[in-house]
This record gives sequence, structure tokens and C-alpha cells, in this order.
Amino acid sequence: MPAETGMTGFNVKRNMAVLCSRLFASGLQKPGFSIVGGMVKRLLAALVFAAACGAQGARRLEIDPAKPNEVIATLNGAPVTAAEYQELLVAMDPKMRESVMNDGAETLRLIGWLRAMAAEAGRRGLTVQEPLRTTLEMTRMQLLSNAITQHREIESVVTPFEQQAYYNANLKQYSGVFLKVIYLPFTNETEELQAKRRIEEVHGKLKAGAPFVEMVKQYSKHDASREKNGDFDEIRMSDELPQLVKETAFSLGDQQYSAPVRLPNGYYIFQRTKLNVDPYAKVKDSIFTDMKQRRNLEWVNKQRAAVQVEVINPNATAPNIVVGKINGKPVQAAQVQTYLAAMDGKLREGLKNDLRELLLGIGFMQQMSELALAEKLDQRAPYKQQLELILAQAKANAVMAAAQAELKLTEAEIRKGYDDNLNFYSSARVKLIYLPAAEEDKKSVEAAMKLGGEIHAKLKGGLDFVAAVKEYSKDPVTRNKNGDYPPLKITDEFPREAKASIWALKPGEFGHPTALPNGVYIYKLMGWDPQPYTAVKADVEKRLKQQRNSQWLARMRAGVDVKILDRK
Repeated sequence: MPAETGMTGFNVKRNMAVLCSRLFASGLQKPGFSIVGGMVKRLLAALVFAAACGAQGARRLEIDPAKPNEVIATLNGAPVTAAEYQELLVAMDPKMRESVMNDGAETLRLIGWLRAMAAEAGRRGLTVQEPLRTTLEMTRMQLLSNAITQHREIESVVTPFEQQAYYNANLKQYSGVFLKVIYLPFTNETEELQAKRRIEEVHGKLKAGAPFVEMVKQYSKHDASREKNGDFDEIRMSDELPQLVKETAFSLGDQQYSAPVRLPNGYYIFQRTKLNVDPYAKVKDSIFTDMKQRRNLEWVNKQRAAVQVEVINPNATAPNIVVGKINGKPVQAAQVQTYLAAMDGKLREGLKNDLRELLLGIGFMQQMSELALAEKLDQRAPYKQQLELILAQAKANAVMAAAQAELKLTEAEIRKGYDDNLNFYSSARVKLIYLPAAEEDKKSVEAAMKLGGEIHAKLKGGLDFVAAVKEYSKDPVTRNKNGDYPPLKITDEFPREAKASIWALKPGEFGHPTALPNGVYIYKLMGWDPQPYTAVKADVEKRLKQQRNSQWLARMRAGVDVKILDRK
């Protein structure tokens, strides 16, 4: 009996997570972030294949980079070249790729399955129905929007002269200031007044010529720096420090000290001791990347600003009412609802009352997609393969949901599912013997397991379980109740090792010693208390449908023909 489910008949697999599309550029901070408010959350279709991945005989497909046109496998009879295989791997979601890339046959079987599910979605007419039609539209626009952004960043040119000029104009970004500090803290208004008078007194002495280190030793309350003559760590503009501190530090000249600086926790006086400037050769590569990203961000913001949005009837609900316009084209209330229905739940919640931002996001993606198509990015690797895979995943989800919704079970089938898995829907009445042991103390665990084995042998020899409880169990609560423990359900939060031990028993049987983090247990199953059929019928039906759906998916997968060719 699987301890993870506690079921004797069901082999339930969770449906893959629903694909969702995120839309907007309003949260864009820098290139590299999704330009539409978050990368598409790609469902991990590879989970369906997890049982086969890592199976005995699995092997990674090795390809020869010098032979991109070499046929390395066939997929449903069609040849697969080394270049095609590599392009598909690159296009995969990283988690999906990680789960299958060590098994070449499984990788191709996943691709074949996705293509079969996409074709099934077409046969069922799902691709022209809502919400899948809009989901596919938005997913395609999302990916093409990202593609054109990435493409422009890759293609943009930054010359060495521009890099050097940027470095010269932004030396603060590539510099570190070394400081000494005098610190006087305060926690309330009275202390602040005292600290303010004292810091002004110190500042006056510095102006009169007092050495900074002498003032540190005499007045500063920052123990760590005072012990080092006031020396503080290097400060850079990128550090997460108050902006006032950074601006003050970089405004000073060498050996120059600041006026008193007030921060929420106290007053400071800083003295700059040294400026450390990173050499150009060390930072030129990061400058190159930064300049490309900044230029791309400017371009993206320019494209977004060009989108013309007009809100007309934000509160209209009648489907055919025009609620707004995107670049002069009317948008009806029904269209808004389909866009919202295709979104991720959190994004939908944030935008359902913000029509302007919704229309702006849709218009932005439409505009970016058109630019991507003009560059024919949908026909280039890896975008072409990414489009195929991510759209196929969305279609696969829709097919699985439709198949499960269409599945009808008879009353007899549901009742049989209940009867066959009665233990899953029952509470277990148990008695237990508890022998304490700390998981991290191996000796105590070994001793408890040894004693548990001896008790188990005595029980097999005829020792009464209640008598064993009274003699050996160290849990006073259950010992005083002859070992009785409150009824347990398989869905309760307790260790799966305990579930495995208990749910493997028949009424009247006791199990072998079971080691848990807090000790060793011996369980005796006294009986099952089943939940009424009517109370769990809906759950039984749901699980049976999931099981049937999994079996159907397995048949779809088995229908994918993959052959790995031997390389000569």
C-alpha cells in the first residue's frame, strides 16, 4: 500500500498546473525582467512522464556539434536531427528540461506527446473556444513581446568609445569610499537633544583643528569602528544604505569631514579617508551589459508610451457595450472578460478594477508582437520552438480539463470506487506503544528499535497488547487509556511512515516497530470507522475521474513512437 496516498486502488496523479499569462509592463524595472509583468508560468508537462524518467536503461543523447544535420532519432517515424533536438532542449522551460534531458528517448516522447495533445485540442475544436482561444492569443503575444525585447538587446551595438565615455561620466558607480565615523545614538526626544548638542560640540572641535581619530576615541558610541580608530567599511552607491549617507560620503574630498548627519538612529560625522576607483578594464564588461539593458529599457518604455488607450464605459457589463479603445480600435465588455478569464488569478484580481491598465497591457503586447512578426522571430530558433512548446502545453491542459469534464461515471462505478478504497475513507482506531528516542541520537534510536523488536517478539508469542502498553509504553496519556489513540484519518497531518504501518494492517493485527523523529512506535489496528458513502461520494467521483484521466494520458504517451539511432 503506498504510504503517500494510503489507497489500495486509486493511482491518483495531479493534473498539471494551469498555464497562465501575465501581461503588463507597468512593473518593469530593468531589462531582463518580463516586459509584461512576469514570465509565463509554464506548466511542467514532464511531470506526466516522471515515472518513466530515470528508468533503467535511460541515457542522455550525446550530439556532435560538428554534425548538426546528423539524424540521431526518429519521432513517430519522422527524422530528428542533432540541431533540431538541441533547439527543442534550449526552448524548454528549465525545470522541464532538467527533468527529461538525461533521457533522450523520454525528451522526444514528451515532445511527441505535446504535439499529440495539441492536435487533439484542434480535433475537439477547443482552440476556437473560450477561454483557450484568448489564452493562446495572450500567450503568443507574451512570448513574442519577450522575443523582440531580447532580440533587440542582443542586436544592439555598443562601441568601446561609448563604453569608455559611460565609465568616465559615471565614475561614482564604479567607486568605493572609505570612511571614518563618529556616532552618537538616541532612542527618544530627550536623548536626541543631548546627542544633537554633543555632535555639534564635536563638530566645533574638529573645525578648531582637533584630530578626527581623537574625537572618535573620546565620543563615538559605535564600538566596532571605534576600536579601529573610526574606520568603517567601504561604501558604494549600490549598497543598501540610506541615500543621505551615500550622497554625503561621495561629496567629500580626501580627509574632509562632513557636517553632522541625522539618521533615525542617531547623529553621524563622516570623514573620507580614501576613494577607490575600479579600473576600466575590470568593469568594461558590466558597462557593456548595463548600456545594452538601459537602451533596451528606453526603447521598451517608448513603445509602451506609444500605445493610445481611451476608457469610455469602465463599469459597463453588457457584452456588446464598447468599454474602451486601444489605438482607436473599440474593445467590448465581453472581450475584457475573456482577457481577464485567461489571466493568472493574482494578476486578474489586480486588474479587474483597472480598465486603463488592462487595455494598456493588451495594446502594448499587440504592438510588440507585431514588431516581432515583422522581424520574423516566430520562425527563428529558439522562439519558434518556444512558441510550439508553450502553446502545446496550454492546449494539453485544455484537453485534459475537457476530457475530465466529459467523463461520466455511473452510480455503480462510484460505489465500487468507495468499496474498493474503504480504508481511505475510514478512520483508524489504534492502540500504540511508545518508546522515546531522539532522531539525532543514533544510539537512543538503536536502543529503542532493539527494545521494540523484543516487545514485538513477545506480542507474537502471546503477550497481551494492553499488558505490553502498561509495561513498556512511555506516553502517559495513551498508557492510561490502555494504549488508545484518537481516531486517525489518512488525510490527517502525521508522518507517512506511521500511515504506512497502520494502513497496512487488518483489524486485530499489530505492526513491526516504526521509527519516527521522536521515537519508536508499535501500532495495533483495532478497527475501521468508515465515513458514510454520501459524505464522500463527490471526492470518490473526483478521484476516479483523475485516475481514468491519468490512464488515458498514459495511453496517449504510449502511442508516441521514439527510436534512438546508433551513431556510427
